[in-house]
Amino acid sequence: MAHRRAAAAKPQRAQSAAPVEDFDFLASQQSNASGSDDQAMQLAIAQQLMASKERKRKELEKKFFQAARHKLNGEFSAAADEVKSAIEATEQIYAKFLTDYATCEDKIRALWMLIKEEEQTLVDIAKKQHELNLAMRTETEQAQFTGMGQAKEACYESRRIIETLIPGAA
Repeated sequence: MAHRRAAAAKPQRAQSAAPVEDFDFLASQQSNASGSDDQAMQLAIAQQLMASKERKRKELEKKFFQAARHKLNGEFSAAADEVKSAIEATEQIYAKFLTDYATCEDKIRALWMLIKEEEQTLVDIAKKQHELNLAMRTETEQAQFTGMGQAKEACYESRRIIETLIPGAA
């Protein structure tokens, strides 16, 4: 209030020509010499009105910018939440993929180990069979030699018996 009274007592000049144009009625009353106090009062009131309008405009701008900032922050946070959830979903899918891949690799490795064990079993069986075949061959050869020797002995014995029974037949 004190500031308003001081402003009313001292006439202030308009800051620019444009705001004063709204109050053309002041220019028409300048011919009154006794009305110079009234003109000063009107000028002060006009300046206060202009300052009030400027303050209101600034407040409206401030509110607009605050609302815009709030809206943008909301949009940014929504977009950031979407990106964050997309990243989390991607990471979950990738983690599941890695787990599934590792599980598959473990199963494949287990199968290869079974194949290796079976291959080793087959190799062992083949070696044993080969050793058995060699042993059987040796036994068969020995049996054949023994059989041939026995057949030869039998032939000689048959001849001796024939010679003893029929002298001169041989």
